[in-house]
Amino acid sequence: MRRVVEWAALALAAPLLLAADDGADRYGFDVEAATVPRAAIVAGGPGRDGIRSVDAPEFAPPAEASWVAADTPVVGVEAGGEARSYPVHLLEYHQIVNDVLGGVPVAITYDPLAAAPLAFRRTVAGRTLTFGVSGLVYNSNFLMYDRETRSLWSQFIGKAIAGPLAGKTLARIRVRQVTETAWLAAHPGSRVLVRPDRFRIDYRYSPFSTYMIADSIPFPVNAEDRRHHPKTLVVGVRANGKARAYLDSLVTKAGGSVEDEFEGREIRIRYDPDAAVFTWDAPDDLEVTEAYWFAWKAFHPETQIWGDAKAREE
Repeated sequence: MRRVVEWAALALAAPLLLAADDGADRYGFDVEAATVPRAAIVAGGPGRDGIRSVDAPEFAPPAEASWVAADTPVVGVEAGGEARSYPVHLLEYHQIVNDVLGGVPVAITYDPLAAAPLAFRRTVAGRTLTFGVSGLVYNSNFLMYDRETRSLWSQFIGKAIAGPLAGKTLARIRVRQVTETAWLAAHPGSRVLVRPDRFRIDYRYSPFSTYMIADSIPFPVNAEDRRHHPKTLVVGVRANGKARAYLDSLVTKAGGSVEDEFEGREIRIRYDPDAAVFTWDAPDDLEVTEAYWFAWKAFHPETQIWGDAKAREE
């Protein structure tokens, strides 16, 4: 526990750690030919694999999962006809789970800095990759790396930004961030991730509890909009090169429920302020991301904001 808390503290000072470093190397990764500005790739505190991915995950029936309460937030994923839940308080410590669901190699990822749960297929051009935590950050979002080529990947957009696979994109798998009870109601046969390192890590405590309530973010980002708190929760949607964000504060003002149309697609958004959880319905061809507002804005600077004009008029 102490080790991970120290990592979180290091993350807050990381921009200073590289202030005098103008070299191409970052934790053993060559970013000389990165597709983003090299200086924007900074140390996140712990080095490569300092935060350990889960590479041989184990699962248990919900009735045996004493580490998961009914209201525990989980990242729920279904692929190949198989459903599993990954408790957020476990993902905070590991950030990546290399798994296989229904015969489909997948990477279940969670970035505590951006509050972004995302899942991807691990197969690129017929090759199955295994992902780890690089220790590097871009746009205040952690960078994954694949162990096969040491390419660096943005977790938020699932795209390689440096290394032999730069420019390649991972296929996304839709995830749901809900309570364990809600996930099991929709997927009664689902199993839950077992605590990967239960003898060394006390998963009851979040190493990011202070960060979650802080007004600031520790790393530079490409774009900001300070009209809204940077850690406002959002559901972001993308289609046809356009993006729109549904902020928890604005959905709450609208009564907690929104029905909207985006690029010809109907979407329903609901927000529960007591549980701090979004639920949503959207067609499969609409890309949906849950995250903090600052992260969505950083990666989608031209994003629309649902209800924002009306909110300013009020």
